[in-house]
Amino acid sequence: MQGEIDGAHHMDARHWAADMRRQNDVWTSGDRILRFPAWRIRARPDEVAATVRCALMATGWTPTPPRRDRAHE
Repeated sequence: MQGEIDGAHHMDARHWAADMRRQNDVWTSGDRILRFPAWRIRARPDEVAATVRCALMATGWTPTPPRRDRAHE
């Protein structure tokens, strides 16, 4: 899985076209790509993390439960 953070320069037609071509190459190779605008990563990091977590789980990843520190029980 790959990630892409899109800043304002990605709105330029040449950057946008290059981004689409790169995304198509990733998809046709059998991989996945997640794309987020830079502002969302800054303003809503929990939402971005939840999306990444869902994507990982869709590929078969199983989260490991947090380790419990028995010294503090």
